[in-house]
Amino acid sequence: MENFPVINLENLNGDERKATLESIEDACQNWGFFELVNHGIPHELLDSVERLTKEHYRKCMEKRFKEVVASKGLEREHLLLAPPPNIQHI
Repeated sequence: MENFPVINLENLNGDERKATLESIEDACQNWGFFELVNHGIPHELLDSVERLTKEHYRKCMEKRFKEVVASKGLEREHLLLAPPPNIQHI
């Protein structure tokens, strides 16, 4: 099995610009996704974006769960319904 494309952006503004852009185009057309390396985005920022995205998703799922429970008439004062479990990184 072939590995998905890993594209190095180190020389994006250098002599390899055309080849890099062609690699991105090929990855988009033939794979639909790819990994970028040497992009200059700090790992701390990427970690923060990932954390905030997961938190947002968790809150949306909790809200959706409560709406479904309410729409089905399942909410009762004497019935304790727990929200869906937190999504953990695999």
